[in-house]
Amino acid sequence: MASVKFQVRGKRNPSKITSRLILDKDTDYRIITPIFINPIYFNNKSGKVRQIAEFTDKQNMQDQLDTLQRHIIDKVNLAVREGEYINSDWLKECLDNHFNVIVKTDFNLLINYCDHYVDKLKLKTNEKTGELGSSRATITKYNTIKTKLDAFQKFKRKTYRLVDVNLKFRNDFLEYLLEVDNLARNTAGRYIKFLKTICLDAQRSGFKVNQELASIKGFKVEVKKIYLNFEEIEKIIAKEFDDEKLKNARDWLVIGCYIGQRVGDLLSLTKDNIRKLNGRKFIELTQQKTKKKVTILIHPKVQTILDQNNGEFPTLYSNNLSSSMAVFNLLIKDVCFYAGLTEVIAGARIDKATNRKEEGKFQKFKLITSHICRRSFATNHYGDIPTPYLLNITGHSTEREFLNYIGKTSIDYADQMAVYWEEQIKKQNS
Repeated sequence: MASVKFQVRGKRNPSKITSRLILDKDTDYRIITPIFINPIYFNNKSGKVRQIAEFTDKQNMQDQLDTLQRHIIDKVNLAVREGEYINSDWLKECLDNHFNVIVKTDFNLLINYCDHYVDKLKLKTNEKTGELGSSRATITKYNTIKTKLDAFQKFKRKTYRLVDVNLKFRNDFLEYLLEVDNLARNTAGRYIKFLKTICLDAQRSGFKVNQELASIKGFKVEVKKIYLNFEEIEKIIAKEFDDEKLKNARDWLVIGCYIGQRVGDLLSLTKDNIRKLNGRKFIELTQQKTKKKVTILIHPKVQTILDQNNGEFPTLYSNNLSSSMAVFNLLIKDVCFYAGLTEVIAGARIDKATNRKEEGKFQKFKLITSHICRRSFATNHYGDIPTPYLLNITGHSTEREFLNYIGKTSIDYADQMAVYWEEQIKKQNS
């Protein structure tokens, strides 16, 4: 039967107490603890603190050792049941866990492997572009999940290992994200997916993970896809503004709905991005997120705006792109309000008091964000422009991902098929 004893091997005051795990007469492991004591106050024969009156901290010191002893024995019993290999490294990890010592090189710890995974992303070859390193957005995404996991550990007052990530962990972490961190369900579902991605990478790298990992799934809750149809875009175009900032916001919004780019790429456009080929004008850019080079034919609505600005794109609100994006995001709500987009529809918006998304019914202009440019382009032109070309412009990897993005269902596919057959019959009859 395993036993745990303590001893002080040095004579210097103070000296650290050594823990000794005895499994049998031939197996004896010793690891130094972070507990200091004056050697004269410790009895190596009994392995206990001497009950000397002048040593006022004797009872507290002995309680610490008794607690550590129980911790080690409990871990030994658990390791034996699970067939875990016990050696001096195992004992050191056991002590580190008890004293909350995080060893940065121990990638069996979940937080440490998160750090390791992010470091690997910086050296990963981008499969789409062939360039070295993942995008800044991807690295930020996994740094965020590491922050969430670290906060979860502090909430639970426990340090988790890769092998601890099972279905119970998934449920506890999900409950924390939803109930304590007050995240939206879709955001929480993505974090579960990111967590599994990290653990699968650890498994591929040879680290031990829980056998329940394969059963852990992320999830996505269906939300109504908000976009601007052609009629609404025309209302926005027709609305005149005396305020220069609102006028620029209107023009950027219209351009965005006809080129289908993320707001960072949209507001980065300058005259230098315009190319001429065979008498036609194109916008040429490299997407910040995907590093993909995209060429988009300039729509007449966009050309009209450029002509009104002497061939230039609208003015930005700041030399700082992030600041301009924030201002644009606010102003387009006003633009859509003045354009009359006030009908009440279902959707989700950020609650300023909680800084979290809330679902409900709102006037449409309140649901408008800069992301509506890309979704409006994709939704309005699906079925008219070949899907592969749409994917190339929006930057989606697969048609399935694209269709999910614009919220198409089996009813939409059936309706589109009906329109197709009607056109074929008309051609045959003619």
